[in-house]
Order: sequence, then structure tokens, then C-alpha cells
Amino acid sequence: MSTADKAASRRRPPTFGPEPWPLPAPSGEWSYWDVWFAVACVVDCGGDWDAFDVRLTRERSGEVMRGAYLEPLWSHLLDLRERLTADGLGAAELAGGAARDPKVVARARSKVWKQALEGRAKTAPMRWTPSRRLSARALTGAWPRFPVSPQRPYEAFAGIVDLDRHHGQWATMAVAEALAEATVAQVGEAGGDAARLLAVRRAALTCGVRALRVRDDSCGTLGEWLRRTVTEYASAPWRQTALPADVFWQDFLELLGEVGDFGGTYRQEAELFAYAGVQGDLDLVEALASALHSEYASARWDFRAREIVGLRAYAQVAAGAVDRFTATATVLGSEDWQPLDAMVSCALRQDDVATARAVLRAAHRPGFQQDWVRRRAIELGQELDGEGHA
Repeated sequence: MSTADKAASRRRPPTFGPEPWPLPAPSGEWSYWDVWFAVACVVDCGGDWDAFDVRLTRERSGEVMRGAYLEPLWSHLLDLRERLTADGLGAAELAGGAARDPKVVARARSKVWKQALEGRAKTAPMRWTPSRRLSARALTGAWPRFPVSPQRPYEAFAGIVDLDRHHGQWATMAVAEALAEATVAQVGEAGGDAARLLAVRRAALTCGVRALRVRDDSCGTLGEWLRRTVTEYASAPWRQTALPADVFWQDFLELLGEVGDFGGTYRQEAELFAYAGVQGDLDLVEALASALHSEYASARWDFRAREIVGLRAYAQVAAGAVDRFTATATVLGSEDWQPLDAMVSCALRQDDVATARAVLRAAHRPGFQQDWVRRRAIELGQELDGEGHA
């Protein structure tokens, strides 16, 4: 054996992080990532996990793809803190002598604060992040409470769609056609059974969202199919089934977030709520939307938290509840112009100029779309002056 071969045979394999920490540690099994977190917490944050959380967010929030690096690390932090609390341990106890080892400290700082996160370096909590768990729940979490579970029709849909690998644009067009044909067939088999029909429509949407995640829909055929399918689902006679209203509406709100990621709800949000019959359930829908907003905010899923406030606005528009617009605009702020525009337009259709103006005043504060709010307020004033409004 040559000298180079001997050196290679003695070379230690690389450590990515999920591997068990090999040195003495408190009871239980801890990974390299666990110890690296604890070391960084001790040497850079005085052993204070809250301060560590703040610094982690600050250090990682400047990335171009913030979620790719910050959320997996934060998810691991949540899991680690839960395990430490269960064992009655702090950062110093877990770090132990490693916090005084210059090599370990240097590597911990590099891994935690600086380096990009590779797929093979991820622990289970890094892979199964809060937003991913909530997204999975949105797609199938309510199914056990449906009068007829969408699981069986979903399996039939999934049988014609390869969800395990990426497909190009031409294959995606074929999938859209196949899903359309399969939906027609399963709807026909459901006959006049409202519960079976609801299950088929719901299963098709989950299959469509998952298909879009692994396909190149440059031609938009699958996205257009999704738009039609979510309209058909909203129009399904769900009240003729034994599905409780709170189950339907929570699932509907969560589902619209997933479908909206692929443009399936674009410019038809209020119509979808109207088709589903929101007017009689508006108080319930608002309460569910408020609870979801709190849940998304706690999970730091900021994008979805903003979206759910927008969905609350669209539900109010569908119900014509102009008296609730200003309060919703106050919560929404200037983060998203489209639900604001929907509320303003609805108020104007009802000749409620005061509410239209109040919506824009309530939303006029720093945010992504503050310039739009300012311009729309000016335009509205000009329009009303031209019509002779005071």
C-alpha cells in the first residue's frame, strides 16, 4: 500500500452534523448539531437560548433564500430546546468542555452562523420544519373527518401521476389532460352521492398541488386545471353531507393557501368563498382565520400569515360585510394590495364611499405596498371629485 493510500485509509470521514456526538455528554443521545448549537449559545450568547434565537434570525435573515437556511436551523432549535427542557438541561450542561475547545468553537460558529446548509447535513427537525408540517396538514390533515375520506380517490389520481420525480413541460401537459379525464370519470362514479363527490373533488386538488411541485408547468395547463378544479370544489354541495362546518372551513382556508401558491385562486378568491356559501358562516370563518393567523405567526411562516388575513378580507367581500372591512384593513396594513383593492371595490359597488376611504386610511402605514395604498387613495379622491362626491 502506498503512502497516499495509507493516508487515505486513515482519513476520518467528513462530519455533516446529524451524526451522534462521540464525546461524553449528558444522558441521552445528542448530535453534532445539538452540541454545535449549545457551544455557540454559550460562547456567543451567554448560554441564553432566547438571545441565541435572536442572533440566529439576524445572522441568517440576510440570505437571498432566507427560508432555505433560517427555518431549518430554527426548527432544529425548537426541537433541541424541547429535548433539553425535558431533560432539565441548559446550553452549558450540553456543551460541557466542548465550549473550551478552540477547534470545536470555531467549527460551531462556522456551522451555526455562516455556512450554507446542505441537504445531507440536515437533521430530522431541519427537514420537517413548522411550515412543512402545516403545509402537509393543509393537504390531507382534515381527511379523517370527512364523511367519505378523499384517500381512496386520491390514490386513484396518484396512480396516473408520478409524484416522485421532476417532469418537463410536455409531460406536464399530458398529466393535466390525464387528471382532467380521471376527475370526470370519478365524478361520474360518485353519481348523486354528495359525500363521495366532495371526496373526489378534494382529492383531485391535493394531487394537483403535489403534481405542480414536481413539474415544469411553463405552458400553464396544469395550473389552469387547478383553477377550474378549486372552483368545482368550492361549488360542491358540502352542506348536503355530514361534514361539520368548522371542519370544512378550516380545511378550505388552509387549502386555498396551498392552491394559491400556484396561482389557483388568483383573482377568484372572493368568488370561491361565495360559491362555498360563506355568508351564513362568516363569524366562524373569521374566527378560524384568526386562529390560523396566530398559528402561522408562531411558526414564523410570515408569508402564509399575511395570506390568511387576505383570505379573511375576501370572505368578507363575498359576504358583502362592508362594516368589517376597516378592521381587517387595519390588521392587513399595506402588505398586500389585492385584498385591499377587493374591499375598496366592494364598498364602492355598495355606494359606501366612507368605508372605501376608511380602508385605505387604515392600511396606510409602512409595508410592501404602501406606495400602492397612497396612489389608490389619490385616485379614489380624484374619481369621487369628478363624480361630485364631498
